[in-house]
Amino acid sequence: MASTIADCTDLFRKKLFGKTGKISEKTLEMHLGLYAIQVRRAKKLLSSIEEEDLPSDERVDGSLFRARKLDLSYCLSAAKSHELYFHMLGGGGGSPQGALREWIDRDFGSLDGFLRELRATALASDSWAWTCLDQASGRLINLLGDPRGAVPFWGSSPLLAIDMEDHAFLLDFGWDREAYLDALLGQIDWESVGRLLPLL
Repeated sequence: MASTIADCTDLFRKKLFGKTGKISEKTLEMHLGLYAIQVRRAKKLLSSIEEEDLPSDERVDGSLFRARKLDLSYCLSAAKSHELYFHMLGGGGGSPQGALREWIDRDFGSLDGFLRELRATALASDSWAWTCLDQASGRLINLLGDPRGAVPFWGSSPLLAIDMEDHAFLLDFGWDREAYLDALLGQIDWESVGRLLPLL
């Protein structure tokens, strides 16, 4: 079966360059390069897993198959989280509208309340922070991912992602993670985030 994992680097470059404020094009170019590596690695792993015979039951533990599956899980999680991250960048400020704003106000009391909790969640993470819609309860929830291979819980639809690993901010902000978050949260593309909101 051929891989269907797509590399969206060029699309994100066109969307974001010149539109991310204090997050520089140099940082974006490096960040997009890391994303492209994750996509290529995921494609290669998927192909190698599909082409090889499964190990016997007694040889699964410690096998190359197990190592490749773990690496594939990490690469796919990282690539998809980066896609969400790039998707939500490049907004001109402002605030969310429509159903997204209604749900934020309902579940967090206000946009300010949502942003405060999202910021605190991101600062508590060494890897990722996400805002997801829990399909079972129909409410928005902010989650963090540590270690870096962790993913949002099952049955949720991720709407935005914040990368808190060093490569996302070190060139532009040094170790000032708070300044990075302030810059990032001030230029969320709320329209793009709102388009990911599923119809319940």
